[in-house]
Amino acid sequence: KDTVRIAWDWAVRSFGIEHVNNGPIRALRIAEEAVELCQTYEIDKETMILLINQVYARPPGDAFQEMGGVLMTAYVMCAAKWGDPDKVFLSELRRVLDKPSEHFAQRNQDKIDMGLKA
Repeated sequence: KDTVRIAWDWAVRSFGIEHVNNGPIRALRIAEEAVELCQTYEIDKETMILLINQVYARPPGDAFQEMGGVLMTAYVMCAAKWGDPDKVFLSELRRVLDKPSEHFAQRNQDKIDMGLKA
C-alpha cells in the first residue's frame, strides 16, 4: 500500500534506517503506544504491572505471531470503536506528517537518553 510506504519513509526520515529496522526498539515503541492507549481508558498502573508480570512469567512467543496478535487486537478494537482501521491509521499518519521529522527525532532521542532503548 502507498500509505504503508509513506509511513515507512516518515519513520526512516525521523529515526534512521538502523533504528527503524531494530526489532527490540520497535517492540518497545509499540508497548509505549499500547500503554498510552490503556492510560486513555484509565487503566491504572498497578493493573498494567500485573499484566506485565503475567506476560513475563510465560516463555517468549514467536515475534511474527505476536505481531499478528498486536495487529489483530488493534484491528478488532478499531472496528469496534471507530469502524474502519484504515481511517484510524490515516488520521495518525496525517498528524505525524504535519510535524517536522526533527520533532519526532528529538522525542525519540529523549527516550533513548532516559534509558528507553533495547
